[in-house]
Amino acid sequence: MEEPRSSCLRRITLGAILLYGIAVLGWTIVYRIVGDGFWVLAIVNAFAVYLFAPLPLMALLGILVRHRTAWIVTSVVALLFLGLFGGDLMPPILVDRPEVSGPSLTVMTYNVLFHRSNATPIATSVTRADADIVAFQELTRPLVQRLEQEIGNLYPHRTPVHDECRFDVAIWSRYPLQVESVYEDTLCHVRSVIVDLDGQAVRIVDVHAQPFNGINRESIERSFYLRERQIDRILDTTRDQPEPLIILGDLNTAPTHQVYRTLSAHLSDAFRVAGWGLGHTYPATGEHFWGTRYPSRLARLDHIFTSEQWQATAAWVGDWDGSSDHLPVIAELRLDQDN
Repeated sequence: MEEPRSSCLRRITLGAILLYGIAVLGWTIVYRIVGDGFWVLAIVNAFAVYLFAPLPLMALLGILVRHRTAWIVTSVVALLFLGLFGGDLMPPILVDRPEVSGPSLTVMTYNVLFHRSNATPIATSVTRADADIVAFQELTRPLVQRLEQEIGNLYPHRTPVHDECRFDVAIWSRYPLQVESVYEDTLCHVRSVIVDLDGQAVRIVDVHAQPFNGINRESIERSFYLRERQIDRILDTTRDQPEPLIILGDLNTAPTHQVYRTLSAHLSDAFRVAGWGLGHTYPATGEHFWGTRYPSRLARLDHIFTSEQWQATAAWVGDWDGSSDHLPVIAELRLDQDN
């Protein structure tokens, strides 16, 4: 009786490995073909890294069942994981990059959460990052006034907050800046400036991209459409401009979303170049959804993208400030003036 029972357990285990491999491979194929075109797939794409969470267990089971098919399946899934996320797990010290000697710039993107009133933790996070440029999202006028009292002397050059915005984006800078015009319908979500970096003009665009709205098909698909349209317009506006470019902000998009792929086709992800790890920024702490608590740091939604004139030398996720639902992202950049 022991041998048939053992054989049955072996077949069940092998079947589970096969089903898992088929599911991951099926998602990969549909993802490559459809992208975010279907609302359920778009949501799955946001958390695609977790599709690979069972991989270590499947690999162990494959060793135990000692079947060639199990080894092939787990190897294919492992290669898919490395292709999608392997670069995030490679220490940046192992990446060979030529040295450049141009001016350096530390930039920070920071969604501060619009209903906050206490500016001190925000000021502490910004001071700890020692950023030259801070791109805020979800700023309100009262919070701006409190921040000005806390760190206004460190950032004398600031874009205005508009009264017509429930909450706004703003760029605070240690360097002189000139505000660029944006589309009227993106006024509260996009801020573009030209910064004078030691005599070199650089363009910086702060973006609070269209968030995920609602939990039904229509609202989710609309939010993805609007987000893609928003990023396309920004890229169209900046594509032929001569200044070195930085686009950063709460982009509400994961690395497995179409918006990310669109941006990375034209620009470089500073965290992927010079950071280490998955870099998840949202939610900053565990939250509740329909009575169920979910853990923190489930997705990477906040990004810093740069044009080829910039070299990212370091990038990291900042500490939680105790209140915001996002974690800030900071990157140290150096300008290659010969590029």
